[in-house]
Amino acid sequence: MAPLSSARFRGDPVLERIRAADTTAYLSYGHQGEHVSTVQFALIDLGYEIPDGATGNFVDQTAAAVKLFQESHELDNDMIVGRDTLSALDDAWALPFADRREWLSWQERPIPEFNFTRKNELDRQTLGSLYSFSPEGAPLPLEYQDGLLLGIEGLLNPRGSPDGIYTPPASWGASPLDLFHCHLVLAKNPPPAPAWDTARSLANVVRSRANDLQVRAEMAGPVGTRPWTEAYRAYLLATPEDGTRSFREAYVDVLNEVLTTGHATGQHVWMLWHTFEEDRFRPADVPMDSPRRQWWNAVAPYPTDLTHTPFATTTADVQANTVQIIDLHFFIDRQYVITVLGPTNSEAGAIVHLETDRIDAAAAGLPYP
Repeated sequence: MAPLSSARFRGDPVLERIRAADTTAYLSYGHQGEHVSTVQFALIDLGYEIPDGATGNFVDQTAAAVKLFQESHELDNDMIVGRDTLSALDDAWALPFADRREWLSWQERPIPEFNFTRKNELDRQTLGSLYSFSPEGAPLPLEYQDGLLLGIEGLLNPRGSPDGIYTPPASWGASPLDLFHCHLVLAKNPPPAPAWDTARSLANVVRSRANDLQVRAEMAGPVGTRPWTEAYRAYLLATPEDGTRSFREAYVDVLNEVLTTGHATGQHVWMLWHTFEEDRFRPADVPMDSPRRQWWNAVAPYPTDLTHTPFATTTADVQANTVQIIDLHFFIDRQYVITVLGPTNSEAGAIVHLETDRIDAAAAGLPYP
């Protein structure tokens, strides 16, 4: 029989023996241990009551929960966790192979309207639904739409990570606290050709313009507050009366110039992704410099699949090995709509009416009005 699938159970020696129909490993009244706790947590998280919690002791409450689970799955209600009962539990948690820490994180994440988990990605795939791009965000050229979708779908892979099936996830989800941007970068080796100066200059103009609009929005309230956010949104969406390019058009001008230069020079333009951004919402075994945090895929002169970057993940390593052009920040809602803008999180946040003060409070674990 195949090994267990769920990350909750896979690799536990006792549970794997049960899966293999070793009757000497079956769990019943009076058993104790971490493997009992694992089964108890699985039952509790599925809604079966064990009032005392996952104590690791298989006594009355656990036996009752096992019986109810067996009845609901039309199994022999012998109150023994044998092969069939464990297999049914494994099936319940098999996709997206979430361990309990990830599953709890999904329930506890603030800003729920933009908490798009790997379970949401699994649901999207199961339903056959497609992502779409919000018309209020930047009108992205198709190459960037394709690159973003390749990155998002790879990093939210319900079956593992870009490294393959069963591998630890590259992200627990896309949210303002985890996966919400990528950097457009060039590798420093070989050094970027002088032709890239135009794209970098246009990017600096967009950054300067964003700063100017942010200052103007302070007339409505302090930076990051709801009044400021709504005022900034209006400026970002406005069509200038003097006939100049709107902010969103100027931003897309940078993206188009990047594509043009990438094709002309043959030098790869990379989408550099970072995940698990906030400490509070990061697995305990994923430090800041973990390879699980950093990936990239090329968008020009031709697209490539996601891979780990060939350099370490510290800020110093990124700066030593890449030249940054501009960032793409995005949010995904539960209707699979992606809103993209940059060069910072403030622009995309303003478009979706999400103030940065709320994001900062969530990252710090503080309540927000």
